[in-house]
Amino acid sequence: MRARTLTAIVAMCALLPLGACGGGAEVVDLAVGDCLDQDELKGDEVASVQTKECSEPHNAEVFASVEHADGDYPGRAAVEKQAQEECTAEFEDFVGVPYAESKIYFSTLSPTEEGWDSADDRTSLCILLSDEPVSESLRGAAR
Repeated sequence: MRARTLTAIVAMCALLPLGACGGGAEVVDLAVGDCLDQDELKGDEVASVQTKECSEPHNAEVFASVEHADGDYPGRAAVEKQAQEECTAEFEDFVGVPYAESKIYFSTLSPTEEGWDSADDRTSLCILLSDEPVSESLRGAAR
């Protein structure tokens, strides 16, 4: 199983997630629109999560992904920096307002060095987080 590390980025606060899904998934199989609970993302490394239908109460949603260049693992800080920058850039397209003006915040889920080296995992995920459960997508929420 390939694991990823979660980096919290807190800016403002609030959320309402997207998509469709339901069932267990390895984090490498998560895609934009998958909904889940933040509790699934706890721990230093996350290998698998339980996804939910976005119409069910949830408090996390994948809103973008970041592809890292092939080559040697550049280090956790470099991977996380790229993920945070690109997730911030993608945020407005998904949510409908610039990140700095939003009441919504996000976190990144990035490959570990082990996943990078042994499984060619080069994808970080951008995940919206909500303080309160929601039963819909934040796509176009404009807040």
